[in-house]
Amino acid sequence: MGGSKRKMEESFAEEGVAEGPTTDKEEYEALVTLSNAIAQPMANRKLAKKVYKLIKKASKNKNQLRQGLTDVQKAIRKKETGLVVLAGNVTPIDVYSHFPAMCEDKDYPYCFTPSREHLGLAAGHKRPSVVMMIRPSEDYQELYDEVKESMGTLVIETDFKSKCAVDE
Repeated sequence: MGGSKRKMEESFAEEGVAEGPTTDKEEYEALVTLSNAIAQPMANRKLAKKVYKLIKKASKNKNQLRQGLTDVQKAIRKKETGLVVLAGNVTPIDVYSHFPAMCEDKDYPYCFTPSREHLGLAAGHKRPSVVMMIRPSEDYQELYDEVKESMGTLVIETDFKSKCAVDE
């Protein structure tokens, strides 16, 4: 049984699967253009890099990172503190379209990153992740506070001219 896992890891290495999320300018901009309509506020490249770093640190302790729709929704319902990070390239949107409103109602800071694959890679596995909640910890408190402050300054862009067809 151990051999099959090794073969799978080798096949991933041959396919060029990344070991961690990248925030190269061109790649990041391309991913942002592929995000869905509700992916606002989108984290800028600098903030996304910090979020991925924070997820990587939080993933070392099982209790500090909540992953997946049901787990994060349960944590919000139980009023656990944390930062909510959503992927911007999820289809269908209906799967998680209620999360931004729920986060705003319960005063949870949240942001979108352009890729669910990068969220999964940041957590240390090859499986994509749609939503994560990062809980505070003494191990990374400074970075957590910095990301929380940056999330608070993000604004939701409203560009009605490009999104709505106007008859003239």
